[in-house]
Amino acid sequence: MKKLMMLFCVALMSVGASAQEYYEEEYEGAQAGDWAIGLDLGMGFGDSYVNFGLMPKVQYYVTDAFRPEVSFDYFIQKDNLSVWDININLHYLFHMKYGIYIYPILGATFQHTHASIDVPKYDDAGNPTGKTETITENKGRFGLNAGAGMQYDITPNLYCNLEMRYQYVKDFGRGILQVGIGYRF
Repeated sequence: MKKLMMLFCVALMSVGASAQEYYEEEYEGAQAGDWAIGLDLGMGFGDSYVNFGLMPKVQYYVTDAFRPEVSFDYFIQKDNLSVWDININLHYLFHMKYGIYIYPILGATFQHTHASIDVPKYDDAGNPTGKTETITENKGRFGLNAGAGMQYDITPNLYCNLEMRYQYVKDFGRGILQVGIGYRF
């Protein structure tokens, strides 16, 4: 994860140097009615469990600063546990300078977990038979998202972002750290 964050920072600095030209001109940022699509790479962590995932998203700018977002997060299976969730988040962008925005994140999530484990079978006397039985469990839960993010406009249509949010879900709340790129049209 440290290498990924370092790569993200180096890429952000190198693109920022070449993108500086359009900020010298008149640039207003996103406008009401704009749409954006993006893809984030993320890491979910909590209670000694960490896994990585992909997160496609769609955003709509209701105003220049307010945008709802719908995203689908799929986390790669690890230790016989797989997780996916659907999120509806609200962002309010505060323009800082040079195309940098910070924003709070507030929203709702539906999280689905699938766990499977192989357990040994025993005969009537309590001796192991050498066979196993797979037990699976699926749970779907609703919860809340809260966090913050930062966005940097590389060009008038292309941006990168860094977000940190916590999913408040019964029995499986966890933090999500994600970096990504988006295209606004």
